[in-house]
Amino acid sequence: ADLTPFVGMFGYFNGPEVNRVLFSFHKMNQLLGNKLNEHEVNSIAKSKISVSNSDKQIVKSLNLPIKYITIALGGEWGYRTYQKWDRVIEKIIEKDKKLNIVLLGSINAEEIAKEIVDKYSHCKLFDCVGKFTFNQTAQIIKRAQILLCCDGGLLHSANSVNTPIVALFAKLSPEMQLTESIRAFSLYDANDVNSISVKDVVKKYKEATNFVHTHPLGE
Repeated sequence: ADLTPFVGMFGYFNGPEVNRVLFSFHKMNQLLGNKLNEHEVNSIAKSKISVSNSDKQIVKSLNLPIKYITIALGGEWGYRTYQKWDRVIEKIIEKDKKLNIVLLGSINAEEIAKEIVDKYSHCKLFDCVGKFTFNQTAQIIKRAQILLCCDGGLLHSANSVNTPIVALFAKLSPEMQLTESIRAFSLYDANDVNSISVKDVVKKYKEATNFVHTHPLGE
């Protein structure tokens, strides 16, 4: 048998769903001799991403507005694919007609993105759905003030680049996906994100914008 030593962050634990980021940070802290206490680990636990200079230049060349918010459309699972983003957009641009909104997502969101752009052709919408790599999209999110999204890959990319999120969860609660170091304004339904009302999403968005205005440098 191969006796090469190895380290597995999950050890022998398998089965129920866990907060993988938080579990991994605590496991690595244990393997390194518990140099940090529980509070210290919780306060730094967060996913990371590295964006290349070439990807940064590609995003810079888009000449997006200096200030904008992003909304992640589509999804792989119906219970965490919000079908009411168009109504959310309607409500938030009623309050701020000069708001710049960048639409993000993979190819499964291209149709809904086109419908939204056509419906709000008089507004400042920028369709970036299905046009960029994951890392390039992460850079777009990094430059945004806020990301509105459901539980999914772009949520984790926003966490990795420290962009505040308005996040919709179903089945898995926010505590299972987020950590203390993440600036999140979360909504949860036990079964389906579409049970979350537009009114509640807009309310959380207002909370997030107030936070951004009072913490311009992300303090």
